[in-house]
Amino acid sequence: MADKFILFNDEKIDPSQLMMLTDLAQLVMEDNEVKVGYQKFGYYNPLEKQLNVSFKWRHREAHDEIYALKSDCLLYGMGYSAQDQDVILTMLEEDFLYRKFFMQLFVMLEEQRLTQFIIKKRPAAKKYFTTRRLLKRQDNASQLTVYRTKKMPTDLLFLQIEEAVLTDNILGLETAYDETINGRLRELLSRLFTLNSTEDSADLAVAMMYIIDELLTRDMLNDYYYLPVKLLEDIKRFKEIKGVELAGNDSTEGDIDTEEVMAKSRSAEGQSDSYLQTEVSEGQNSGAKTAEGREGHSSDEPTEIMAGRGKSESKKDGEGVDISEQLGEENSNVMIEWKTPVITGETVQNYSLLQKEVLPEVRKLTSIIQKTIAHRNENSRTHLTKGRLDKKLVNWFLDDQKRLFYKNDMQSKELDATFTLLVDASYSMEDKIEETKKGITLFHETLKKLSIRHEIMAFNEDTFSSDEQSQRNIFDYLVNYQESLNVYAGHGIATIKAQDDNRDGLAIRVAGEMISRRSELQKFIIVFSDGEPSAFGYESNGIIDTHEAVMNLRRRGIYVINVFLSQSAIEAHVESTIKNIYNDYCVFVEGVENLPFVISPLLKKLLLQSIH
Repeated sequence: MADKFILFNDEKIDPSQLMMLTDLAQLVMEDNEVKVGYQKFGYYNPLEKQLNVSFKWRHREAHDEIYALKSDCLLYGMGYSAQDQDVILTMLEEDFLYRKFFMQLFVMLEEQRLTQFIIKKRPAAKKYFTTRRLLKRQDNASQLTVYRTKKMPTDLLFLQIEEAVLTDNILGLETAYDETINGRLRELLSRLFTLNSTEDSADLAVAMMYIIDELLTRDMLNDYYYLPVKLLEDIKRFKEIKGVELAGNDSTEGDIDTEEVMAKSRSAEGQSDSYLQTEVSEGQNSGAKTAEGREGHSSDEPTEIMAGRGKSESKKDGEGVDISEQLGEENSNVMIEWKTPVITGETVQNYSLLQKEVLPEVRKLTSIIQKTIAHRNENSRTHLTKGRLDKKLVNWFLDDQKRLFYKNDMQSKELDATFTLLVDASYSMEDKIEETKKGITLFHETLKKLSIRHEIMAFNEDTFSSDEQSQRNIFDYLVNYQESLNVYAGHGIATIKAQDDNRDGLAIRVAGEMISRRSELQKFIIVFSDGEPSAFGYESNGIIDTHEAVMNLRRRGIYVINVFLSQSAIEAHVESTIKNIYNDYCVFVEGVENLPFVISPLLKKLLLQSIH
């Protein structure tokens, strides 16, 4: 496993914090595809569906840091839809000499408007913005102290205006200029409390610049607020291209690939001083495909060919079904390879030893479940003339009285469930793999005796062959669904071995697509792992991807449960992260020799829940 916290630009990113902010961003934007990244300044990039929060809130008190970061999510998430991008682009056509001052002035005014808009929409968010304003006032005060002693009048003027705004003391605005100038600025700035639109904010910024532009002799040195101008231009171009496509225009301009806009956006960002300061992004992802992407197929839709998302031979599940569209953005470059274990005489012998070790627990567990079912069936009342309609309608033809009903709480009980067991076969599992095999065997033998179909897979990512263009992921199909009740099924469990990395979100998505096609009412995926996801370019984003995979399946009625294995005491922050990923559907095992004793009550609970 990788470190529990991810190094970024000499900073450590808390995966739990990143996941919490992602959940908030997706909630306020009502879009489950939105990602969160850290940059110098916050803003939302709709082309990448990435909301960036600011690194400047780091190294504060824990309470202040999290409140300020939440305010970023709300400001740039909810605020984006409340802004008029066309108005901003039109405003930028104004011919002022000191552009940096102009843009930052507008952003500051617009941020105040959006803050009030958000608080009105979501009053509970007021505490986040109260903290945000307090921290900004502290920063402003320390910067004013510095610039009053330096010959930087432009920065000083901006900070004086910001101080008046943050303290709600417009009438107290004092600058280095005469009282006439101060009076005119106060009069204009008082409109701040009546701003209702982006256009109002732009008009106020322009009006103030007509006064300020003539006073300045140089532009601002520092950045306190940020306006992603290049991104706004690319968004406009993107909309124009999509408009041409939707209109069915076959002109050359209409044929420009949407991905080219996004690529140009990233390229332009790299050429801008502001972007150079902010573009180093934690977890930033691109939907753009590389030049080495596969050729189109005759069965592909035109839009799929443009986006590089046609059917892929290397993205099929264990039953040969193409699942490339269900793998998520973080796994867009994976290649899935399926293997079946080679069963030798030694393999059979090793599995027989595993069977013998778990046999007493298997007998005990199956006996409990069978007795529970028998007991519940003893009191069943069926073949009634009223009640709920039974699934078995044979009596309609055999019984003159048409006794086809049962009582709601007394229907005949039976197990109606299926399980998928996923085994993390990464290198860090090496010291736990033998005990894990016992737990898997206990699961398999119990389910087999109870005639519950299931499947078992081990997964890992090939570390040495993975790069930015392709990541090879191997799935060992140890027990398949159709043959899981076969007397010889299970031998493959003895072949599990620790290998390279683990891309948990991908494994859960693959298993989820397969189990979703089963007819059983209750569906469970059990993930055996010993830490957080760790694969090529996946360390921090992998936590979000795994969480999203779990939640997507939960919404489809499929339960994903993590069995966390450790040979030592589990640290509190690791436990917290795993709980956040799986929404508390997790079991922690300290000392893998205890795994069979943990598996037994877990399986018992799930099976009893499955009796219908």
